Amino acid sequence: MRKLEIRSILLIIYIYKYSVSFANRFFMTQKDFLQKMLDGSHFTQEEMTRCMNNIMDGVFSDTVIAALLALQQKNGISPEEAAGACSSLMARATVLDLDENVVDTCGTGGDHAGTFNISTTASIIANSAGVPIAKHGNRSVTSSCGSADVLEALGFTINLPPEATKEQFSRTGFAFLFAPLYHPSMKRVAPVRRELGIRTIFNILGPLINPARSKRQLVGVFDQQLMELFTKVLLQTGTRHALIVHSMTKEGIALDEPSLNGPTFITEIQNRKVFQHTVYPEHFALDHHALSEIQGGNVHENAAIIRKILDGSASQAYIDAALYTAAMTCYVSGRAGCVDEGFTLSMEALESGLSDKKFTELLKVNAELAGKYRQAAN
Repeated sequence: MRKLEIRSILLIIYIYKYSVSFANRFFMTQKDFLQKMLDGSHFTQEEMTRCMNNIMDGVFSDTVIAALLALQQKNGISPEEAAGACSSLMARATVLDLDENVVDTCGTGGDHAGTFNISTTASIIANSAGVPIAKHGNRSVTSSCGSADVLEALGFTINLPPEATKEQFSRTGFAFLFAPLYHPSMKRVAPVRRELGIRTIFNILGPLINPARSKRQLVGVFDQQLMELFTKVLLQTGTRHALIVHSMTKEGIALDEPSLNGPTFITEIQNRKVFQHTVYPEHFALDHHALSEIQGGNVHENAAIIRKILDGSASQAYIDAALYTAAMTCYVSGRAGCVDEGFTLSMEALESGLSDKKFTELLKVNAELAGKYRQAAN
């Protein structure tokens, strides 16, 4: 057989193998996705993007979506799967250009510890200390009160149109990015998530799909194993400075925020370098407080706690919890050179009354813009 014929046959075999591989990779059926999950296998990043596309485009039924989410939760979520899901969701997101140094304090939630809205309170205090905030948040799915719920109870209009939010940010340095408004495709899975009532991949995606594409983040995670996942994904997406935080209380309860009576584990990413830290309250001259001292309640109770923290009438435990997270927010923003300096900035803002004054101003601007854009819509 001539050399030319042999080369042609080999080329045909190669093309056939590549075509089969391509088809398997990009044209997996509903059954293929489910079977891979049932086998306990993980999707590649590209497969996860394809799977999420099918979910968001309405290709899969609610029954199939529920099965995929439950099976994936059982198998554990890989960094490749998280990155693939993010790619799909950000391709459909309404993005908002604000400031390259905006900070997001959105965490995973889901620790079921019953604390008040600490990261939301911290974002308000840090903002009053000069930190530009682009807080990504939603209503509660697995807790009693989400960031959107408590801000709304405080009098904040959470669903301003993007152009109004951009104007609000330019005037106050604070933006709340209500997830359903910027990720409309998520409506597809909202009923399924509510019906399931368990943690799913969507519980960990919030901090990874900020519509302002923030590169500075404080990410609280409910499970220490998620710290590695977030590290890998944030490195891939080009974070500038991030603190991934998980902690334990003396009572043995895991938290997705700094602990006031136990160790706080931190993975820090800065300029593509990764550092590990373990800190305790006494490192920052904080008294130890039991978890019961920082408990929240329903949306109105949590809003009342935030008001008391801002006006200085809350207990020291509530104030310390908010300052601990605010200090880390100031540090990750670049406003503070270390967490200790972040404490100084946050305490000065809170104790001087600046935080309360700035939040009052924020609510006033928010109400003005809500009225302005409501009239324009009519």
